[in-house]
Amino acid sequence: MARKLKRSNLSEDAYTVVRDMLLNGDRYNPGDKVSVEELSRELGVSRTPLWAAINRLEAERVVEVVPRQGVYLVDYDPGRALEMYIAREALEGMAARLAASNVTDRQLAILQRSIDDQRACLSSGDSDGYYTRTIEFHEEILRAANNVTLERLLKSVFAQMRAMRIQRNSIPTHLPQSCTDHEKILAAIRKHDPDLAEREARSHIQDLATAIRQERVPAQPPAATRGRLSALAR
Repeated sequence: MARKLKRSNLSEDAYTVVRDMLLNGDRYNPGDKVSVEELSRELGVSRTPLWAAINRLEAERVVEVVPRQGVYLVDYDPGRALEMYIAREALEGMAARLAASNVTDRQLAILQRSIDDQRACLSSGDSDGYYTRTIEFHEEILRAANNVTLERLLKSVFAQMRAMRIQRNSIPTHLPQSCTDHEKILAAIRKHDPDLAEREARSHIQDLATAIRQERVPAQPPAATRGRLSALAR
């Protein structure tokens, strides 16, 4: 049961609560219809702030509003996932470039701690914990970039990543390689080398896009390579 919303800032609160409900994977599956009327009763608010939240989530491509049919949680097929990763490469490349120039010692320490935690999760087989740490790593780079416009754009991409994660079929992952990529990105940022930081960040995302392209090949992969794609965003 979702918590009742207070009256102070209904539109923002509705956005936050509905977004969490859609992205935590406990209630909705990809392609599921989202009943605004049901949410209105459950959260104790009118449909106006809920529709404001839905419109924001549609702009972030977390939901789709189909005229005369309703609101649906986006179902990410490989083609749509690839499109998102192509955009993500450019945006995260720029974020890493800016971070290399603007990062603070405190942010470097946070990034290193994130990688240490990623390695610990890998050692213990905690894939959910690993996913959480990787998102935190990319978000901290975005904060270090110190660019409000870029932050807004990439937060939309991160929301789509969370939406895709619950589908368990659209996000490629090779966990140890992913962590090694993060270490290379951090090393470039630590050197305050914008060109290298952007290059390492783009290479990291390109690897994911390549795996998605391979998924789109219609032929069945050999049994030994099946399951290479999973629900973890990196």
